Amino acid sequence: MFNLSAMSVTRRLGLLVASAILGAVLLSTFLLLSERALIMKERQHAVRQTVEIAHSIVVHTHQEVSQGKMTDEEGRKHAMAEIKILRHSGSEYFWINDMHPKMVMHPIKPELDGKDLTANKDPEGKHLFVEFVNTVKASGAGFVYYMWPKPGSEQAVQKVSYVKGFAPWGWVIGSGVYVDTVQATFMEQLQVAALGTTLLVLLLLGIGLLISRSVLNQLGGEPAYATDVTQRMAAGDLSVRIEVNRPGQASLLSAIGAMRDKFAVIVQEVRQGSESVATASAEIAQGNQDLSARTES
Repeated sequence: MFNLSAMSVTRRLGLLVASAILGAVLLSTFLLLSERALIMKERQHAVRQTVEIAHSIVVHTHQEVSQGKMTDEEGRKHAMAEIKILRHSGSEYFWINDMHPKMVMHPIKPELDGKDLTANKDPEGKHLFVEFVNTVKASGAGFVYYMWPKPGSEQAVQKVSYVKGFAPWGWVIGSGVYVDTVQATFMEQLQVAALGTTLLVLLLLGIGLLISRSVLNQLGGEPAYATDVTQRMAAGDLSVRIEVNRPGQASLLSAIGAMRDKFAVIVQEVRQGSESVATASAEIAQGNQDLSARTES
């Protein structure tokens, strides 16, 4: 059974420092994870807003078609041309595919226009455009995570795309952002937090050591040892040996030792006084006997 009172002062202070360190580590971890989730939500919110803008262009163009300002074919071409030149987050673009899925418009790879995308998949085997269509069918819009290489690179990194359907034309409008930088930012912050936590650990250990040494120096030893010595003295054992960590330095145990020595002197003086009284009493008693004998004579 865990008995805190049976532990030494050093171990108790060590436990306190360890608890503080554990709390700091847990708090840092929670804050880092919260910040990572916040950054990811910001990325998602940003790409969602941009897709909403592109979607509003298509909606507006379809309204003009409905008003007879242009034919349906002209409206589709106009909407695709408007969306084709849009960019966000530097070089991120928008694409349009249908519900088959086939590519309707891709601004970076026009050779994909009109091609069947059913078999198109990322390096992990996820069929991207099938997922885009399924997301639109299920909820009209949503996020899809997948792995995709950045332009000019062959290494696939995590990317999230937001897709939204436009039912009158059977389109799925989408765009994505790479979120590998979120993980990189998280790792950088994790390294900073680890360094800060290490410094905090060293600081807490140093403070704990100083406090522990100062408390022990003030006590002269462990509190349990001081309690045992005091109890033995209270039981009448004034010959008990008192060991002090630093002899000659003022401490509780040294004060107890001085008190023990004073009590021993007092007891010795009382004993000597008692013996003198006993001797005088004996002499008085003998004198009384002699006087009584002389009186009888």
